[in-house]
Amino acid sequence: MMRNMNLMGIPVVGIGSQPTEDEELNYLSMPKDMATYRPAILPESEDLQDYPRVLNLLQQLQYLLNNRVAGAAGTERFLTLEGVQTVEKQLLAQILAEGEVGILFDTGDGGHIEIQESGLPGVWWHRMLDENKECQYETLEVGLIPQLVREGTFDFARMDVPLPDAASLPETIINAPWLLAELQEQVQKQNFGHVINLSLLPLSEDDLGLITQQLGIGKTAILSRGYGNCRITATHVENVWWVQYYNSTDTLILNTLEVVEVPLVACASPEDLEDSAERLREIREALQ
Repeated sequence: MMRNMNLMGIPVVGIGSQPTEDEELNYLSMPKDMATYRPAILPESEDLQDYPRVLNLLQQLQYLLNNRVAGAAGTERFLTLEGVQTVEKQLLAQILAEGEVGILFDTGDGGHIEIQESGLPGVWWHRMLDENKECQYETLEVGLIPQLVREGTFDFARMDVPLPDAASLPETIINAPWLLAELQEQVQKQNFGHVINLSLLPLSEDDLGLITQQLGIGKTAILSRGYGNCRITATHVENVWWVQYYNSTDTLILNTLEVVEVPLVACASPEDLEDSAERLREIREALQ
């Protein structure tokens, strides 16, 4: 069961991101109201006596984590929650708690998938919602980043950056055409890890609006509280992401474009998986 994952519509590239006249961008909402990690408040062993499936699910999750840490070939990533009772999901959610990263994935058919990292980094809780916001299925996944994000974000995305006709642009457009040209070069070279720091550049609001308009909005939006409030949004150009950091007053303090499969700030690390496997063992021992 996903908790505290309300949605809000926000401009994903900050001030100056408005589309040009008679055009509209459909911004992907982002997860919010996520707490940073706090130790789980475990239920009493007596509370689980009538729900042995919860302990069985934790055992299966331990198996997935152990195999992932060991790097076993062909390791299964998913643990389906099909047929699990609501009260069992609630107990499981209480045990796993809630982590720092929340993800929204637009399925393109009016529905979306909510993914919340648990309090065990590298363990992700998926909920598939249809166009009526009815939950169709839930599953747990073990991995550095959900497979859907890594492999599905840029399905049907553009392979290059669309460049505007510089001669037809208004005088208020200063640096956007050159930045887009630089980005195009890095995308073509697949120069993963290349970062353009927009915060250090003289950009007008129209510059930012043009960049947003040319890159478009992709399928995936991520909110990470691991390093402050970091909002990560896929563009409609393959392997190009907006990565933006906000301070405690929700002021944009760092605005970047990254060429990368998935920004590292959203991912768990192999060390995180090792720690999660050990913490899950301790949790299971405490619940015996």
